[in-house]
Amino acid sequence: MKGIALSTVAYMILAIVAISLLIMLIGIRISPALRKAYCSSIRGISSILPLPQHLKPSQPVYCETNTVKLEKIKLNTNIPEEISFEIASYVAACWEKTGVANIGRDQICYEIDITGVNGEVSESPVKTLLERQNYQNILTWKTGSISSPKSIAIMYDGDSKKIEVV
Repeated sequence: MKGIALSTVAYMILAIVAISLLIMLIGIRISPALRKAYCSSIRGISSILPLPQHLKPSQPVYCETNTVKLEKIKLNTNIPEEISFEIASYVAACWEKTGVANIGRDQICYEIDITGVNGEVSESPVKTLLERQNYQNILTWKTGSISSPKSIAIMYDGDSKKIEVV
């Protein structure tokens, strides 16, 4: 009798562990859906409450209905230091729009058209400029060195929670 009860308990523990691992693996992708449902319910409750607008509770930052719109930028400079500064500025701006709010999905913030470069623009000076402004570990550089006219995109990657320069 004791053997059957002990094996039953062991099976139950294994089942609980397996179910919790499954939930953890699936939970990574369900999170945006749960967040969307939560935000919808908060908006619905807030609209039903018979309170003046200034007394209604504010929504969390990630529930903001403002979407980030793609902006197209044309850089008219060809000096590598100025281009690096501009790219760093747009990376920081994209981080403030998307990364701080942790929007949970991929979002392109800027398309930058670089008309010419006298020299080379690379990841290192852009990261240095960002670190001076206390933006640590937010950049993934995927575009390689820029030494000729090129269009690049600055986007938020929801999976890595970093800004990518592509």
